Amino acid sequence: MIRATALALALTVSLAGAALADSSLPGKYTYTGTETDGTKYGDGGTLVITAERSGAYQVKWDGGEYVGVGQLIGKTLAVAAVADNKNTIMLMDVGPDGKISGKWWRRADAGTKGTEVWTKRK
Repeated sequence: MIRATALALALTVSLAGAALADSSLPGKYTYTGTETDGTKYGDGGTLVITAERSGAYQVKWDGGEYVGVGQLIGKTLAVAAVADNKNTIMLMDVGPDGKISGKWWRRADAGTKGTEVWTKRK
């Protein structure tokens, strides 16, 4: 029983630490990207990442026009959002330079070429 409790405590601490591991993530970013069919966005935009008390990250694009929730797993930021009334998922790599880039998919879109690159504002 003590061994199981110790194992559960160690797992809880490691998961909590992973969720809060990157305090450099929150901030303002500019973004560029492509739609799921591969066409480039006309203009880039802005997004803001904030850390929530739960350990998750809130991501807001273009002043809150789109809002998502993210979880950092190692150096991969997984984000779920709704865009154009469709569920959207993103898998983003956090680079050593602080740039975040990856792919995204939107439910019912035929294409699979959605990409974004987020660059932190200084």
